[in-house]
Amino acid sequence: MVLLSWAGLAGLTAALAGCMPEKSTIAQVDPYLGQRPPESRPLPPREQPPIAPPVARGGSKPGWMPPGGISNRWKCVVVHHSANDKSTPEGMRSWHMKGRGWDELGYHFVIGNGIGYGDGVVYVGARWAQQKHGAHCKTDNNFYNDHGIGICLIGNLDAHPPTPKQMEALGRLVSYLCDKTGVPASKVYTHGGVTNKTACPGRYFSLAGLKRLIAPGRTADATELASEDVFETDLGIIP
Repeated sequence: MVLLSWAGLAGLTAALAGCMPEKSTIAQVDPYLGQRPPESRPLPPREQPPIAPPVARGGSKPGWMPPGGISNRWKCVVVHHSANDKSTPEGMRSWHMKGRGWDELGYHFVIGNGIGYGDGVVYVGARWAQQKHGAHCKTDNNFYNDHGIGICLIGNLDAHPPTPKQMEALGRLVSYLCDKTGVPASKVYTHGGVTNKTACPGRYFSLAGLKRLIAPGRTADATELASEDVFETDLGIIP
């Protein structure tokens, strides 16, 4: 004759009723360690490698060479600053569209200062990818928007100079643009130098210093361009 304890009888009754009691949620104490065993936790998901930024196709220099090649419209280069150390290309693009009612970012290129965007990293805007007029230097005849390549250095250059990496990147970029478009160094301007209505790109920016960095063929190699230069990805023209 088998005798059942009250606990065994309760379990048998529950089994016969088709409803086993739920597993206890009280953690058991290990009699040897004198503490609860560690809870079983899922391993954190493995971080995925960063997606390489898209680059343009159709030129010898990925990223800076537009997919359809460079237009013959360009006659000069105009340098600006964002006047805010925490600017980003995306933030400026949003302000230009929502705050000013423009169709996209007004500049062709933006160069980061290492705060909100990489130090010396060149951002290639949609206007350059499409070889489209700028919205960065308004004059009566609009010549500098129609025929000027707009480059913006992130930062308030009325308060401090650009970073060394920014100037290095700017020198490489402007050298590349002069080489590919035929624009002479004498037609590399500042925003304020053109309009005489603004201090842009700030009192700590040296145009003479930039021109000392401009040299024919002085451009970044393909590896540097492919790893650093990005296009806006909402254009539908980049795979």
